[in-house]
Amino acid sequence: MLKTKTCLRAMVLCAPLLLIACGNGSNEPEKKVEIKPAPKLTNDATAYANAAWQLINEIDPLVYDKKIDEIEEKVRKPLRQLSTDWRINVKMTDSVTEGKYALCRKALTSLDSWARDVIANANSVTQKQADYERDKAQCKGAIDNPALGNTSPK
Repeated sequence: MLKTKTCLRAMVLCAPLLLIACGNGSNEPEKKVEIKPAPKLTNDATAYANAAWQLINEIDPLVYDKKIDEIEEKVRKPLRQLSTDWRINVKMTDSVTEGKYALCRKALTSLDSWARDVIANANSVTQKQADYERDKAQCKGAIDNPALGNTSPK
């Protein structure tokens, strides 16, 4: 009887250790950390101007159609991100400066301003739209005439 009780106690005490050793019987897959390559940075305003031109042509229909529920996520966030990246990476001290391509950055800003007014249903929506359309046309002029785009800082 004493031997049975001792054996039973040993089994009760060893069971948690056995479960821990076996991974608690958990069948969860291991979480793997995904390592992504760093984005390639450029200080060439040409790349940012072309990205701006492509972006504004993709997203301005949402503002024209006054799709208020989509403007914040699909228009304003990407505009601000591209504008921020541009301001950080293209500086006047870099080997290539903005020149006329700064007009495309201005078009990003005016589209953001117009989108903000559309969301707020502000009285100045018509003026902001006209400002954006003027800036967009100037950006197109810079894209169409790349010789006027970048200027040497020297």
